[in-house]
Amino acid sequence: MNGSDTDARSLTKQAGSVRIAILCRHDFSHLEPGDKLHTYDKIRALATQVDVTLFLPRGYAAREMQSHMKIVQVSQGLFFALGLVLALFIHRDEYDCVYSRDPLLMPLAAPMKAFGKILVIEMNGIPSLWAEIHRRSHRIRAPQLTPIICALMHQIEALAIRFADLVFPVTERMRETLLRDYGADPGKIIVVPNTVDTDAFRPLEAGREETRSRLGIERKTVVLYFGTFTARWRGTDQLFHVANLVLQRREDIVFLVVGSGPLLEGIGNDAVGSRALSRVLQVGSVDHHLVPLYLNAADVYVYDLTQAAVGLIEKQGLCPSKILEAMACGKPVITPKESELESMLQKSGGGLSASSMKELVELIEKLTDSPGLVKSMGVKARQYVELNHDLTRLTQRMVELINETVSSRRE
Repeated sequence: MNGSDTDARSLTKQAGSVRIAILCRHDFSHLEPGDKLHTYDKIRALATQVDVTLFLPRGYAAREMQSHMKIVQVSQGLFFALGLVLALFIHRDEYDCVYSRDPLLMPLAAPMKAFGKILVIEMNGIPSLWAEIHRRSHRIRAPQLTPIICALMHQIEALAIRFADLVFPVTERMRETLLRDYGADPGKIIVVPNTVDTDAFRPLEAGREETRSRLGIERKTVVLYFGTFTARWRGTDQLFHVANLVLQRREDIVFLVVGSGPLLEGIGNDAVGSRALSRVLQVGSVDHHLVPLYLNAADVYVYDLTQAAVGLIEKQGLCPSKILEAMACGKPVITPKESELESMLQKSGGGLSASSMKELVELIEKLTDSPGLVKSMGVKARQYVELNHDLTRLTQRMVELINETVSSRRE
């Protein structure tokens, strides 16, 4: 972004608006698709609307962040917690509110409430639930400690929610869990849905044709899967079984797989027959700014179809940013049958749900045979995301809620 763009965006900051301190542990010196990038986008979006001071470990800030916000770097490793508490105290006159997407960091900011600061947590997930699934699906040291570790994390989360003045879960299901399992105050738990940068993720016709030409898939129906092949619990091997079923029956379909991880090679070779394997294009990990081009190159986006994470979904709901990014690019999506996802797809008209591999195969073939339906669903998907999940719009909503809370505290 050049200087004039920065100046123009800074004009959107509200005069007298709240000043926000952001706590983060992500290493932004190297960006890649995933939660790190979504956190980076949210921080940048906040910095365009209010004055931001970012607290993170030394050496973790991306170079371009320096011109958009103040950066306070603290010690890494064992001394990070102590350094963060001390830094928050030293800079206490420079912010009104402490915000983080990591509830495990928020108790470190609790002492700042004594100085009139408000605490805000945005919850894109529940760390203790993710930790339990990860530890039970991977080889780890001392697996017998899993219940103790997860219980300790749960207690820290409960402490963070208790101290927080506002908590923004991204789904209604997660809000219900916070009220039921954490005893949260209903008045401070407000759902703010997942967001997507609709300027970056948008229909790109020229980029679509160029990418398809480079991959040699100009006249094929392209089914895209985008993910990281590291977590066995996601059951992503099912996608390759689906690909094998589809490609054995159809010659006009290609599966485009974007992402990398230790499970990818073994899954692909084991699940897909040799005849079909040539039409499963694995492009590996791509730079984050290229993701919209691959989404645009596809005709249909498929999200993981798995029952392995049922317990997680029941607790925190499901509305992944990847689905929203595909919809923002004007692509119909096929998702698992899950109540919140189904409701979103019904409201938007931008996708379909499958309850089994057999049904997923049928839906892929249905969309392949209905290019007009694919186009109309893609248009509706884009419109829905612009209205309900736009990054700038929902960030502004968060800032308004924070401003109201700070103002009421001052009064």
